[in-house]
Amino acid sequence: MANVFQRHCVEIVRISLNKASKIASKLLELHGCYGCMREDERLGKAHEAQVVRTHYDLEFLFHPRSIALAGISVSDPEHWTRTFFDSLLEFQFEGPIYPVNPKGGEIGGLKVYPSVEDIPDTVDYAISTVSNRVAPKLVAECARKGVKAIHFCTAGFSETGDGEGARLELELGRVSRDMGIRIIGPNCMGIYCPESRLSFDVDFPKESGSVGVLSQSGGNALAIVKQAICRGVRFSKVISYGNACDLSESDLLEYLTADPNTKIIALYIEGVRDGKRFLRALDEAAREKVVILLKGGVTEGGARGAAGHTGSLAGSEVTWDSLCKQLGVIRVHSLEEWADALVTFSFMRPPRGRNVALVGAGGGASVLIADEFEKRGLKVPELPEEIRSRIGEFTQAAGNILRNPIDYSQTVLETEKLVKTIGIISEWEGIDCVIGFLMAFSRQSLRAGGLLDRATEGILEASKAVSKPMAMMFEPRILPEEVNQVFPLMDKFVSSGLPLYYSFASAANALNLYLSYEETRARKPRR
Repeated sequence: MANVFQRHCVEIVRISLNKASKIASKLLELHGCYGCMREDERLGKAHEAQVVRTHYDLEFLFHPRSIALAGISVSDPEHWTRTFFDSLLEFQFEGPIYPVNPKGGEIGGLKVYPSVEDIPDTVDYAISTVSNRVAPKLVAECARKGVKAIHFCTAGFSETGDGEGARLELELGRVSRDMGIRIIGPNCMGIYCPESRLSFDVDFPKESGSVGVLSQSGGNALAIVKQAICRGVRFSKVISYGNACDLSESDLLEYLTADPNTKIIALYIEGVRDGKRFLRALDEAAREKVVILLKGGVTEGGARGAAGHTGSLAGSEVTWDSLCKQLGVIRVHSLEEWADALVTFSFMRPPRGRNVALVGAGGGASVLIADEFEKRGLKVPELPEEIRSRIGEFTQAAGNILRNPIDYSQTVLETEKLVKTIGIISEWEGIDCVIGFLMAFSRQSLRAGGLLDRATEGILEASKAVSKPMAMMFEPRILPEEVNQVFPLMDKFVSSGLPLYYSFASAANALNLYLSYEETRARKPRR
């Protein structure tokens, strides 16, 4: 059931010449810089001639004063090309919006212009859904108009694997370089920047946060935002960049590293254009900020999918794993683990060590939870007799197990006792953090004022007084039709600022990732 819930100028960076660095560098050579430099061979080596236009040119991408929407459907309000129009309206984008379609007409009270060049005013930014064959012509038209950047949602380029698609993509890049206009994409969702009211989804939050996302996949950009926002995470900028015919993952990563509003960088990468430059950019990012990487295409089937999805050659699992370990990048392996990591690094107070107190309701569950945590190198130490005696003074023995894990099935509904118990436990020097756990079993337990509602209030009250870092596991063991009843309870934990996890394993894994990162950083301080 858990799956139901699953949202600086460029510097030359000196890579230390230790043994690990030499191994990683050799791997990069053997794999053509992550196995992706062969991309240039497949596309005719055109990218070798590309002038690197670095990130300090890019602030205008995220704060356009006016936007043209090229290729928008005039007749069909449900057509997918209306996505960006609807999102800009929902976010109340403050500048003028200019729909563009050769047929002309009107959309939502706005005049539709036959071409970008027919727009009488200045246009900063264009979002395009025109066909792949028209795309190079549109780039030239936008450049003549003085448009600074164009985002191509359009697919049908190198990701198709055919020569014509690759040729059209090369043409996009050539026109971009020759005429001085920047391109995001093609084959991507573009930019979400709540500060400037720029979005590609009507349901994204309008509040800004500190997480920056760089995703080669538009679908995965949508997925990570949707999975993380319901757990309190908010974003500074989200960039879906697709095939990267002009602006590359290195350009955009350098920008996010320099961005003062971004504290955590979340990456979804299938392949890279320039492995050596990306290595420098990733090293700099990891020195400055928390970097969490989800790498796609690490298996034979996944690599084949990456080639067909964004035209990327993905590189080997060994290469990426060695690289992340060397640079201090946090490696995750699924969307769910990616979201868990964002929640943890956004909200978890740093524990001093790996000793965990597990407090909640459920005897069998408490056994499984302890197993999950200890399998990942965390410790669940038994409470000393002195602590158990203090708790036992006001807690009945029947129905409660006070050793750690603490099964408080009979007392979890008594807020005063629960608050007092967690307070006593957190005072013990043998504990570094407290993890609460609850499970939803039935519709009856979910009703307002019911068992889980009361237990939630007790845990929240305790979390206000606890002296150690605290997080919450809420595992729904209910029927699909009962799912909606769980969200109000989960929202209470999110609103309190507690890190929230949907399963025992995900909580254990996320805490281990967090502690491993902090331990590594302590051994290798940032510059």
